[in-house]
Amino acid sequence: MDEILDLLIQRYRADIKNTRSASLPSASLDDATVKDMKRSLTTLQLARAAQRKAALCEQFPDHPLQVVVIGPTQVGKSSMVNLLLNQQPAQELATSSARAGFTVHCQAYAIGPEEKDSGQDNGWLKTYFSGMDLREQSMLDRKLLNEYSYSPLPQRSADLTDSETPYSSGVFWDTPDFDSIESFGYREPVLQAIALADLIVFVVSKEKYADKTVWDMQALLLQLSKPVLFVMNKTPPAVRSELAESVRQKYKRLDGSESHPPEVFFIDEYRDGPSGALGSADLLEIQSSIGSTIKRAEPEVLMSAANDFITAYWRLWTAPVAEDHRIQAEWKLLVDNTAADLVKRYKSEYLEHNRHRETFRLALAELLTLLEVPGMAAPLTKIRSVVTWPMRKLISTAIEAKKTPQEVKDDRSDERRLLEELGEHGLSKIAVSLADKQTDSIHWANTLEKLGAEKNNLRKGYHNGLDNYQTLLQVEIERAAQSLYKSLQEQPATLNSLRAARVTTDAAAVVLAVKSGGLGAADLVIAPAMLSLTSMLTEGALGQYMQKVQDELRAYQEKEVAAVISRKLRARAYPLLVLTEGGKSLSQEQLRQASENLGIKATESVERNRYV
Repeated sequence: MDEILDLLIQRYRADIKNTRSASLPSASLDDATVKDMKRSLTTLQLARAAQRKAALCEQFPDHPLQVVVIGPTQVGKSSMVNLLLNQQPAQELATSSARAGFTVHCQAYAIGPEEKDSGQDNGWLKTYFSGMDLREQSMLDRKLLNEYSYSPLPQRSADLTDSETPYSSGVFWDTPDFDSIESFGYREPVLQAIALADLIVFVVSKEKYADKTVWDMQALLLQLSKPVLFVMNKTPPAVRSELAESVRQKYKRLDGSESHPPEVFFIDEYRDGPSGALGSADLLEIQSSIGSTIKRAEPEVLMSAANDFITAYWRLWTAPVAEDHRIQAEWKLLVDNTAADLVKRYKSEYLEHNRHRETFRLALAELLTLLEVPGMAAPLTKIRSVVTWPMRKLISTAIEAKKTPQEVKDDRSDERRLLEELGEHGLSKIAVSLADKQTDSIHWANTLEKLGAEKNNLRKGYHNGLDNYQTLLQVEIERAAQSLYKSLQEQPATLNSLRAARVTTDAAAVVLAVKSGGLGAADLVIAPAMLSLTSMLTEGALGQYMQKVQDELRAYQEKEVAAVISRKLRARAYPLLVLTEGGKSLSQEQLRQASENLGIKATESVERNRYV
C-alpha cells in the first residue's frame, strides 16, 4: 500500500503543478480545483506517514517518545517548545519571531539518557524521514524545505529532574505553521511530524482557535486517533471559561457524538515575556498532563488506525484516477470503433463491390506476361524483370511532374483512392467526437488540440502504410498470376487456345503499357482485350479456380488493410489522449488490487471528481 500511496501522491503533485496552466473555464474554478487537490494531497501524505509510524514502532520498538507541537501562524509554537523544555529566554532552543512563517523546518530536541541512542547514532530517525536531509539547526537553509534538525540536549539531562518536569526523556518537535499560503511548500514534513507524534500539543490563540484550518486539522487528528493537548496561548483568565466551552462544543460537533472532548489548557504569562511562564501553575499543569498522557502505542493499533484513515479517504483520492481510467477506456473505444468502421466500409465499398475486380484484372495482366505470346515474350520478360509495379509508380510520377496541373490525372487505383478517403473520414470522425466532448473535460479539449497538431503526421504515416501495402499487394498479385498459370499448364488445350487467340496479343500490349507507366490500373477495367480475356477464362474450365484465387486475394487485402488501419491510425491515435502527467501513474489493475486489499469493491462507475 505504501507504493500505491506514493503513486497517488506523485499524481496529485503533478496535477497541482499543471492545473494552473490548463485551460480551465474560470479563475474561481481554478482556485477550487487547486484547493481540492491540495486537501487530497494533505490527507494522502498524512496517511503514508501514519503507516510509516506503525512500521517504525515495529522496527524500532524502543525509539523515544515523541511530543509534537503544532498550530497555525503566530500562536507561539516555538515559545511553547521552550517552555515545555524549561528553557530560560537566554537559553532558548526554538527560535521564535513576531514574523509570520518564521519557522519553515521541523526541529527536534531530545532530552533524557536515551538521546545518544535515539538520534544521529540510531537509524530510526533517518528511516522515518527517508528522503529528507538531516542538518544541524544552525545550518538549516530557509530556501531548502526538505531539511530538518535534531538536537540532543545532554547538558540538560542531568538538570531535568522529576521535580522540574513530569518527564525526563523524549523528543520535542517544533514545527512550521500549517495554515499560511506559504505552508504548502513545507507541509509534508509537518504532516510527517504529526504522524510521528505519540502526543500532539495543539497550540492556538484566542484569535485563531475558531479558524477553519484549525478544525480541519483537528478532524484529521481525530480520525488518526492521535492524543491531543489543546493549548490556548495568550489568553487572560477572564475569558477562559467561555473559550473552553466554545472549544468543547466545537469538538462535539466535530466528533458527532457525546464523547468526552479534550481538556483545554491555557497560558497567559506571555504578557511579561516567556520568563514569566516558567514555573507557573498553567505550565506545570500542561507539563503534568504530557507526562501522564503520553504513551507508546502498539504497532498493530497504529496500523489499524492508518488503514481506517486510508479506507475513509480512498474513494475521494482515487475518484480522479478512476475518471482517468474511464476517459482512457472511452477514448480507446472511440478510436477502436472508428478503425473498425473504416475496415467495414472498405469491405462493403470495395471488397464486396464490383470495384474489387480491379485487383483481379491486375492478376490477369500479370498472367498475360507468363503466356509467352509469340513476338511479345522477349520484351515482356525484359520489362517484367526490370519494371516492377512500384517502379511504374515512380516512372509515372516523373512523367506527371512535367505536366501542368490541368494535364495531371488522378492515377490512383480505386482501392487507393477509397483508402485515402477513408483515412480522412476516420480523422474527421474522431475530431468531431472530441469537439462534442470538449466541454465535459479539459482532457478532451486538449486531445482535440493535439489531434489537430498531429493530423498531418498521422496522414503521412497512414499514406506511407498504404504505399507499403501496395508494394506487398503487387507481390501477392504476381503470386496469384503464377498460381493461375500453373493451373493452366495442367490444361494444355486451354493454354494453347489462349496463346493462339488474337485477344492475347492485344491484352499483352495493354500490359506493356501498364508496366512502362503509360496506363493506370483503372485503365485495365475498360481495356477491351482484358474484358475478352476475362470472359474466356471464366467460361472455361478454370472458372471455379479463378474464383478461389480471387477470394484469396480478397482475404489478403482485408487482412492487410485492417493491419494498416490498426498500425497507422489506431495505434498512433491512442497516445494522443492528453492526460495530466499524474494521470498516467496508477494502472487500473493496481487500483483494483489496492481496493480489494482494503476490502473496498471497485465500482465500474465512480462519481466524477469535481476538478476533472
